[in-house]
Amino acid sequence: MPMIFSEEDLQRIAEPHLHGYGAAVAEEARSALGGGASGIAEEAPAEAARDARDERGPFRETAAEAAPIVCASTRRIVLISPYPNLLHELIRDLSAACYDVLVFHRVDDLVLHSLQADLYLLDAGAANVLGSDPGFRTFIADPAKRRRALAIKPQRGQTAYGGKAARQAAESWQLAAAAPHEMLERIGQHLLRERSAHAAADEGLPGFKDLVVDTKRMAVFRSGSRVDLTKTEYELLLHFILAEGAVLTRDHLMEEIWGAAFFGNSNVVDVHVKSLRRKLGDSAVSPSYIETVRGVGYRLAD
Repeated sequence: MPMIFSEEDLQRIAEPHLHGYGAAVAEEARSALGGGASGIAEEAPAEAARDARDERGPFRETAAEAAPIVCASTRRIVLISPYPNLLHELIRDLSAACYDVLVFHRVDDLVLHSLQADLYLLDAGAANVLGSDPGFRTFIADPAKRRRALAIKPQRGQTAYGGKAARQAAESWQLAAAAPHEMLERIGQHLLRERSAHAAADEGLPGFKDLVVDTKRMAVFRSGSRVDLTKTEYELLLHFILAEGAVLTRDHLMEEIWGAAFFGNSNVVDVHVKSLRRKLGDSAVSPSYIETVRGVGYRLAD
């Protein structure tokens, strides 16, 4: 004999299983109970609810995590490691940060040497393995590649590879190094400093070695970091750079920068050059930027 339930009974059965679905749940429960199997009738709505939640919940989270990001611009990074599986998190993070990452197991690869990369990452944890690669010595001796290279330090406690011998070999590379979790920040800093003389020339900016002068903003950058100069120090440096190595006398600098109406001695030039050198991290004894020509004036250092 079929069992008959009131509306109140149907509501009481449905609510614990599909809270919030009201009439639709009640209708589903009513259909199931019409067959006379009370146990199945009570379980069907709950199972349907679980299926619905299982379908919606994970799908919603996955969709959020996989939201596509279109990179307006990218930089190319070449990662060289015989064990890239140990660096998969770094590779993932670099890709997510809009870097094009190319992975090579060996340095002795014709494709690698034909590539133009913004930065090279060398696995210092595998220094011994890389050092035995026939092409590594040539690679690390190339000034252009060394200038655009960083070393990846082994993670602390990582026993898969590395060790004292590997660290010593990596130190011989004389490269700046960072652990994988620090690498994103270090790469950003390195690429910022890499505003080289070639880039400065392309933008029409005067420069010398790692110094770049932005004449529009009256700003000076050394290895990508801004140097705070006074107006007089800025004009002195610009005169030296534009002279392209020619000797500038103290009298010439006095007239050009301070003007003919300035009544002072040439020591004022020496005082400002000394201050300029200090801010540039330069030395009068072993100059990198400004060289003293005794008894005459100053010029750019060789």
